[in-house]
Amino acid sequence: GRRSAELNAALEAGFAAVERCFLELSASTTLPTSQLINLFLKSRGCTVNGTNYWNLYANYFKEHVQTELARIAEKLPLEVACLVGATVRTQCYNKFKEVYSDSYQDILLMHEEASLLGSSPQTIAQHGQGFQKHYRRVIQI
Repeated sequence: GRRSAELNAALEAGFAAVERCFLELSASTTLPTSQLINLFLKSRGCTVNGTNYWNLYANYFKEHVQTELARIAEKLPLEVACLVGATVRTQCYNKFKEVYSDSYQDILLMHEEASLLGSSPQTIAQHGQGFQKHYRRVIQI
């Protein structure tokens, strides 16, 4: 049925408290709130299906065009490589998943995290701390 106004108010207050906790944790760990929420859910045995690895690969592909094209034996000049369509990128992605079948998701997540770490406004100490955390995770892959 329909929720009461009291229940809605209690939920809103609780959600605001949870949001504050995640924001504080994000500030102290330098991890994005969305990543913290996913980590929290995973740590509690919940499955998180929100990661779109194709989108992560698209960003990875932009930074590694020639390497990825080489997977499918394509040699293109850099100015043409930037115009690669979805069909070629799909072939590259399939080859990438084949080559790194056990770790491609971790590689793409780590690449995304490294990109986020590099683009967020932080002090030098925060960058160093974030880099060390990221480095430890990459080594575990």
